[in-house]
Amino acid sequence: MSPLATSLPRPSLAVLIRFANSATTLPSVLSALKQQTLQPDDILGINSGSQDGSATLLEAAGGRIIDWPHRYEHAKVLNFGLSHLTADLVLILSSHTVLESPDALAHMVEVMRDPSTACVSLKWDKDPYYSDRIDWQELRAKGLKFGSIYSNSMGMIRRRLWQQHPFDETLPTAEDYAWAIHQLRQGHTCQRLALPFHYQRQGHLRDREFADIVFRFARQHRLHVAWLGVRAAVRELISPRRTPATRERLLAYLRAQLRLS
Repeated sequence: MSPLATSLPRPSLAVLIRFANSATTLPSVLSALKQQTLQPDDILGINSGSQDGSATLLEAAGGRIIDWPHRYEHAKVLNFGLSHLTADLVLILSSHTVLESPDALAHMVEVMRDPSTACVSLKWDKDPYYSDRIDWQELRAKGLKFGSIYSNSMGMIRRRLWQQHPFDETLPTAEDYAWAIHQLRQGHTCQRLALPFHYQRQGHLRDREFADIVFRFARQHRLHVAWLGVRAAVRELISPRRTPATRERLLAYLRAQLRLS
């Protein structure tokens, strides 16, 4: 990062939280947000039909609420919320994701002072396959892997770049993955931070859906998929050492490859 970047005034910061009947998880999320050493300038909650007092919790934490009256869809709700913000940087935070480090926002904003960085998110696992500063050259060399290089569960984006390229509303999921890939192709970087967080609930398994999307994105951007390949995957499937989770993921990849081949 250049000395000029560190001497510039702090960019304005907003937090965007989409929620629906999240009264059991929001208190921990908002408490962790209140404990941040760097406080946001704006907190916006997008209410997707809550009837359990979630909106009141957010308002008590200093947030403002806008209602989303339609069926919930990730990209549409996020684009709607971002269109009501003016901050330079926006932390997109799920209503069940707790930032355990009180310096999380400060670290993320510091990373975003680099003008070449489009987004930063906390590392969702310890997989070292990608570096913590991913660019297009790295993605071309390593290919796409199951999972995401950026996450809208606990990720910060540069709103100006979102204005130029909103989240793809045709995608049922992985809008964050698609957006990050686009930014890399434009010459930006996506960074990741190894800071602690936890999810307060787990969604349903979507291995098949994510595998399909990985192959779809790979074909769209002419990238290879980073996986074992058909023959090696079959060998792994019949191995008695395979866990049920690994088996399901391998099957998801095989099915996705067959559907798109």
